[in-house]
Order: sequence, then C-alpha cells, then structure tokens
Amino acid sequence: MHTRISEQLSDDIRRLAEDLRVPASNLVRNVLEEVFTVVESVSDDVGDLFENVVEEADAARERVRRRADSYGRRRRGGRSRGRPSTDDIEDEMRQDEAAEADGGEAEEREQTRAERPGFPEVVGWQPLVLNRDEACAGCGLALKRGERAFLGLTEQGLSRITLCDDCVRGR
Repeated sequence: MHTRISEQLSDDIRRLAEDLRVPASNLVRNVLEEVFTVVESVSDDVGDLFENVVEEADAARERVRRRADSYGRRRRGGRSRGRPSTDDIEDEMRQDEAAEADGGEAEEREQTRAERPGFPEVVGWQPLVLNRDEACAGCGLALKRGERAFLGLTEQGLSRITLCDDCVRGR
C-alpha cells in the first residue's frame, strides 16, 4: 500500500521511528492498527450506551404505565376517569428515582472500592498485544500470548501491571 504524504510528515515519521528504533513502516502500521482499534472500541461503546438508554426508556415507560394504573385504582372518582395528572406521576417518579439512586449508587461505590485494586501509581493504560502469558492484575484472569491487554504507565515509565479489557473498561 502506498500513499502520498508531505515531506514534513515523512521526516517526522522517520525521526520518530529512529527514536523508537523501529522501521518506519512498522511504526505507521502500528499507529494505523491502534487508530482502528480505538475507533472500533468507541463505536462498540456508543452502541452499548444506546442499547442501555433504550432499555432504560422502556423500563421507565413501563413504570409510568404501572404507576398510572395503580394511582388510578386508588383515586377512582376523584378525577375524570380516575387518571392522575402528569404532574402527580412525575412527582412520584422523581421521589422513587431519588430514593433508588441514593441507595443503589452508594452500595455500588462501596462494592466497587472493595473489589478493585486502585493502582494509584498508574497514570494511564497503554493497549498492547501480549507476547507472553500474563495474569490480569485486576481480576486474575489468565491472559494468553496474542491477546489484547493494557499495560500501566506510571510517571517513571512502564509498570508490570497488566489489565484485561473488562477491568480497564470498568475504571
């Protein structure tokens, strides 16, 4: 595959490849692979987020329907056809959601803190393909040679901390 690039970009690539002591073609290939991996990962995350939003909207619609039916049975005769106003339903939903959020978030934060090591020395996570078997430092999962993993970067440089994809996404 050939492509035309500016002389300046070509010089920058060659200089960086020399600094890293790798052939320029390997550097370009690795950069392109990483870009496509990141784009794929972001696309997957957006798709998952969209699915979660749709599921939450369906669940909220069902809760409103149940509450409206329940409210209407309790207040028959008070309003036309026994239906609550939109304001009544929204107030009740806000109260329920606030109560759920307070209890659920606090419990989830406590469970997360207890289960996951913090790795405070790690500044970021560098994706890589393993050249040898490793164990995930977050969950203990056996990672095999050739699998994708993430290596912890500290202020001093690379660390020996390796995480699987699930543990990195869960941070």
